Amino acid sequence: MDKQEKIKIAITAGIAAVILLIFVLVLALNTGKSTGSDDEKLSENIAAYTDSAALSSADDALIKSEDETQMNSEDASKEDDKKDASANASSDDKDKSSEIVLTTPQNKDTSAKSVSGNSFYSASQAVLKNNYKGMKVDVPEQLKEMLTYWAEGNTEAVRDLAHLARFEAMSYALSGSNDFYYYGDTGSDGSPDGYGLAVYGGDQYYYGHWSNGVRSGEGTWISFYPDYSNYVVTEHMYSGGWSDDLPSGQGQEHYDYNFDLMNEDDVYLQNAIGSFVKGMYDGQMYIITVDSDEDTTEWVGKCDNGSWEQVSYASLGKNNKIPVLSEREDSEHHLYMSGEGAKNNGVRGIITGGKKK
Repeated sequence: MDKQEKIKIAITAGIAAVILLIFVLVLALNTGKSTGSDDEKLSENIAAYTDSAALSSADDALIKSEDETQMNSEDASKEDDKKDASANASSDDKDKSSEIVLTTPQNKDTSAKSVSGNSFYSASQAVLKNNYKGMKVDVPEQLKEMLTYWAEGNTEAVRDLAHLARFEAMSYALSGSNDFYYYGDTGSDGSPDGYGLAVYGGDQYYYGHWSNGVRSGEGTWISFYPDYSNYVVTEHMYSGGWSDDLPSGQGQEHYDYNFDLMNEDDVYLQNAIGSFVKGMYDGQMYIITVDSDEDTTEWVGKCDNGSWEQVSYASLGKNNKIPVLSEREDSEHHLYMSGEGAKNNGVRGIITGGKKK
């Protein structure tokens, strides 16, 4: 090997040594940082584990002692409960032998949960402003306009029209009478027969089937309350079967309210679903009530020509109020009414009779 080659090898070896030295220094520095951080974390973990182990070791006896004490206490409590239950059973047997106790199932007193009112809130008919007097209206055109939306099932459009001044004025012209304006099918004598729409006083409308001049068959009645009325009821509706101008057959009654005007004393009916006879509830009824917080409760009960029957397994409430409805999801929770309020329950306020004008 000549001198020149030795120099090249020496230079190459020197460069390699320098690179290796730099790599070792960088690795050492990085390793030192990582090790310090990891060591600190490890120390913390070890300290925590040691403290935990020391605490566990120191408290084992105490915890075991407390567990044993609690178990003994629970066993003693169970024995006391058995004695109390046995004593109560004996007491109950004595009470049963001396008197008959009328309560709800399982002899639970749920009067604190019960809803008590004289009856459902009784709505008055809508009253329209007298400043509509003399206002010109086109009855056939207006009813024709509304009939289109009824036939389409567009209740929102019907509602919007009913609240217009010209429609309220049309209804106001019928105030104080049972007569009605009509647009639709007629019989040979010109009386309503078939399908048609009528408006009555008090902002009431009916769309559906007619026979011999009266509502008969399937139809929907709505009593709209004007926006300016400031009344708790904003809308009252019945949809279902009709006979002789009154709700008869299967149907549903519905109320809408201004919740800000509700009070805490009355019970507000939202829906009554079931069978109707001459406007009265008749048979099994499904009832929904609503309160000022817009919370609803579902009930079931039985009516006989508008009179609620007393729930068979529940006793009278305070002031001899009658349990007439049971909550659908809690049969021990009842709605109570006065004897008078339990009568004449049905769709109120429908204008009946009268003739087409």
